[in-house]
Amino acid sequence: MIKWKHQDVMKENIINIQIILYFSSGHLPKLLSSIKNLDVKDQKVCFFLVDQSENENEYNKVLKEWKNFKEINGISLKLSKQRNYGFGKGHNEIYRKNKKVYKDFFIILNPDSILHSDLIINISRYLDSLKDIRWGLLELKQFPSENPKSYNPVTLETNWASGAGTIINCNAFKKVGMFDENIFMYGEDVDLSIRMRIAHYLVLTLPNAKFTHLTKDTDISKESDFTRVNKQAAELYLRYKFAKDSDVKAYMKLFGEEDPHFEEIVKKYKSMRRKLKKRTFYKDFVDKNQDYTNFRWVL
Repeated sequence: MIKWKHQDVMKENIINIQIILYFSSGHLPKLLSSIKNLDVKDQKVCFFLVDQSENENEYNKVLKEWKNFKEINGISLKLSKQRNYGFGKGHNEIYRKNKKVYKDFFIILNPDSILHSDLIINISRYLDSLKDIRWGLLELKQFPSENPKSYNPVTLETNWASGAGTIINCNAFKKVGMFDENIFMYGEDVDLSIRMRIAHYLVLTLPNAKFTHLTKDTDISKESDFTRVNKQAAELYLRYKFAKDSDVKAYMKLFGEEDPHFEEIVKKYKSMRRKLKKRTFYKDFVDKNQDYTNFRWVL
């Protein structure tokens, strides 16, 4: 296991980016190639790659790709591995280990990404222009696919920021309690966004900070049983956490008992619900036209 030391990355003006890997070795060549082509000017960038596959063969493939990457233009890659905590808790763990070297923010990014060459420059410009704004999350723009939700082109405000690529304000992240670790996968970005908004932090989209996300979710007909169960359980959990019991029941009827995974979905949801310590009614949560974790993508 390769570990990084805090003194390796001093707390200075560095853009730190967390990427969780889970059997992601196939995506690494494209991701690393795009990282090499980043135009960073004099900006230092550190990528924290953390493998959660819990598979030595897979980790060795990742290790090989990592060893072939040469530090260039102030860009460095740190590689480690940890248990498969899922998405939210996985990022929480990486943050806990490295918060002493983070400055005011950090970025989370999916491994199935291709970074546009001007991404870092545009991120720096946005951060400079927003330095006096109380923001919690800044969503990077996914290209050419994007989530089926809008943002205000003037204020840049949006309802929620996708965890596929988002800048997170460290102080705000700590204040709202980080990612909800009851959610293993899907919907944790929506949950975090809602808690940011409740705490009066802005959630914004950065239209010129672009990356290509090679997501499989563009075709919902091909989603796995795992994805189906976790998405629907998250939908129920988010409604229980932020809305009313009637909203939970209404959504349960929407996908119906005829769903072949109905019992598994409900079991997963109830397990998540039992661990929740506090419900917070958020009047703007339920929107009959918005299905937060299902149909997230549109081409």
